[in-house]
Amino acid sequence: MLIDLQFAAQVATPVGVIGALIGLIFTINNYRRQMCAQVFMKYTERYEHILDNFPENALAARFDSETLPPGSPELSLCLLKYLNLCSEEFYLKTRGYLPEELWNIWEGDLNRMIASPLLQREWPSLCKEFLSHQPFLEYVERVQGGSKRAMAAHQRS
Repeated sequence: MLIDLQFAAQVATPVGVIGALIGLIFTINNYRRQMCAQVFMKYTERYEHILDNFPENALAARFDSETLPPGSPELSLCLLKYLNLCSEEFYLKTRGYLPEELWNIWEGDLNRMIASPLLQREWPSLCKEFLSHQPFLEYVERVQGGSKRAMAAHQRS
């Protein structure tokens, strides 16, 4: 009988450790999913707040427009807030704090906005705000450069 208890204890210990590890992995994954959802909700809330303050005549031009609205301090401020939000998202992504699937949701619209005629017009006056975040500054300029090359190729054909 004593041998059976010792054997049961020997078997139960690794089974308990494996069960605890599985529980820990489940808890960590669940925590990461919750944090991702919180980040998504907070950044979505900030994005909506920026859009709410966008000058009405500029809202449609934020992605692409034939007719650009006139420049204004309000427009510059909204674009700066938008770019600041995007630079934070970019930082979180490059540091591994933002899941790839969440970045992929945001990156398409970010690239469209960066490549838009509106932001290309405003970028020279806004870029100095991002000198301390060189990787994001280079990202914006790479996207804008690719957009300009694509537009030039389209015009030639």
